[in-house]
Amino acid sequence: MKKRRLFFSGIIVCIAVIAATAFYMYQKPRTSLNNIKPDFTLTAKNLYAAFQKDEKKAGQQFLGKIIQVTGTVDNAEGTDSTITLLLAGDEMGGVNCSVRKSKEDREAIPTKGATIKVKGKCIGFLMDVNLVDAVIEK
Repeated sequence: MKKRRLFFSGIIVCIAVIAATAFYMYQKPRTSLNNIKPDFTLTAKNLYAAFQKDEKKAGQQFLGKIIQVTGTVDNAEGTDSTITLLLAGDEMGGVNCSVRKSKEDREAIPTKGATIKVKGKCIGFLMDVNLVDAVIEK
């Protein structure tokens, strides 16, 4: 009887630790890339071309790295908390940037055709090169 009670108490403690860790990770604020120096600085066309030419090699070079990309806005959409930008790469795709709006500084949505600089973390290639936690450079 004592072994059974001890076993179930252990399971309950494990579940509580897992739930507390999950809650902490969910509530943890995202890091800002404003003051972080980029690992690479290049144009949207060059970044997209690198993934088009050799996705595996480009992935080894760019995945998980902070990249500053300069390009022309092909499409821009916004919600209350995010801006999604597509910087032109070629006629097949480009660089998809997910910009989180800060509470203090509500970024305006860039207009189509504008040339901008965006800094973000590269997470891969799926028809477009994807940058997350991005910030629009002034």
